[in-house]
Amino acid sequence: MRLHHAHTAFDCQNLLGEGCNWSASDQSLWWTDIEAKCVFRWDDKRRVAAVWQLPDRAAFVFPRVGGGFVIGFPKSIVITDPTFTDFSQVAKIEPHLPQTRVNDAAIDPYGGIVLGTYNEQNRDPVGSVYRIAPHGEVVTLFSGVAAANGMAFSPDGRIMYFTDTAEGTIRRFVVAPQFAGLAEIGPLASPNIAPGSSDGATVDIEGGYWSARLRGGCVVRIDRNGHLTDRVDMPSMAPTCVALGGKDLKTLFITSRRTRQSSDELLRLPESGNLFRVEVGRAGRPPFSCRV
Repeated sequence: MRLHHAHTAFDCQNLLGEGCNWSASDQSLWWTDIEAKCVFRWDDKRRVAAVWQLPDRAAFVFPRVGGGFVIGFPKSIVITDPTFTDFSQVAKIEPHLPQTRVNDAAIDPYGGIVLGTYNEQNRDPVGSVYRIAPHGEVVTLFSGVAAANGMAFSPDGRIMYFTDTAEGTIRRFVVAPQFAGLAEIGPLASPNIAPGSSDGATVDIEGGYWSARLRGGCVVRIDRNGHLTDRVDMPSMAPTCVALGGKDLKTLFITSRRTRQSSDELLRLPESGNLFRVEVGRAGRPPFSCRV
């Protein structure tokens, strides 16, 4: 197994950094701090960051082909302008469930968004996973979810990955053409494949699945046959999400959190909450384009 060590790229001290994704159009990494109600952009060429304040917590932010961004607020998906000042609702998500909020999401091969919800009160699996099509239609893909995470697609777009952090299995689904449906197949990995709990994820061009291991202090790569090939050790016990980017798509970016980490842990690992990076020598696949 190849071992890597991540280091701080940006000392942002996020309370809950999440939803990082690489944008090919501006060669930048985008992510949110959910609890601070902020959007971040990291310009990797110039090594500078920009920050925007939002009116509510946001689990993800995706640049749109048509301009502006799609944002996942706790109970709604919205489109916003480039300055994050004008918001237009696309869909309401689980308005009948006050205990849930929008959580992890991924752009699918057809330009839609797949997203899942998170039960903030307990581990009861009352949430679901949804797809928002480019024209705005919302379809429920499956239910029985407590903490949706780890959403990613294989390089050819035919396999969708998903994990419920509360349970830990990394599941796989075959995606029908034009996203007409899903069919679950055998899992990629069991909960105990690596330390910690499975959280955010991305897939490289070879089909390797990079899994952030919350409370495990690492990110691991699992090949398409379910074998561990790489491990990235972290100066934080709480990596939350990952994305492959940079000029050659071989830089692994990792968000993390400070909230819910003990004071002793934060003293021992003061970089917790930062944006981290490491060169992993494996390229990510070109990002899918958001057409919602």
